[in-house]
Amino acid sequence: MDDTTAKRGRFTVLPLANGAVYNLVLQQLLEFIEGLESGDRIPSERALSEKFSVSRVSLREALRSLESMGRIEIRRNSGSFVREPLANPMTDYIRRVTPGGEESLNQLVSVRAALEDRVVLILGDGDHDFSHVHAHLLEVESEVADTSPAGSVDVRFEALLARLTNNRLLIEFQRTTHELWIETWGGCGQGPGDRKSLLAEHWGILDALREGDTAAARERMAAHVDRTVA
Repeated sequence: MDDTTAKRGRFTVLPLANGAVYNLVLQQLLEFIEGLESGDRIPSERALSEKFSVSRVSLREALRSLESMGRIEIRRNSGSFVREPLANPMTDYIRRVTPGGEESLNQLVSVRAALEDRVVLILGDGDHDFSHVHAHLLEVESEVADTSPAGSVDVRFEALLARLTNNRLLIEFQRTTHELWIETWGGCGQGPGDRKSLLAEHWGILDALREGDTAAARERMAAHVDRTVA
């Protein structure tokens, strides 16, 4: 093992809450929004939970994953709206050429680490408004206050940062990687950390960006995403 590998931490892998139900609901939602148009409003959580006969807790987690994939946008007090009803064509291609399971996760880690680092590097070179990202973390903070530890595949924070770069190609590559990330972890019924721990790391990254400390932001992002799966 080289020095670089030795310094890398490991993900704290935890089972997803109601993993089987989560995967089923996520697939149902993906199929549902494919019949909609960008900008269409999605039915309320109550209506969707009744439609799919699942709890609102399981539904909410699946909706977070859709937002992490860039497929929908959840607006506080307004509802959820379709952003991209169809999967990025790159996702289908990459899915066919990757091995799946733990090997795919380790490969995805390398790709994610490179993409998220580039996002941070771009954001460190200029004046950016992080108020929307800050508001998102405050909302997540209120959501996780009383939750028990369970695996999470929520990467909305990273997606919000990428949008601030205004680099459409980078955003699309990240969106593809996030979709595969969520799909692969979800298929294992696990997540790379619990929401509270991930939130604390997100706050650290955002604090460094807002302070203009790009080096610290890159270091914290690397510690956040560039870990070993096993």
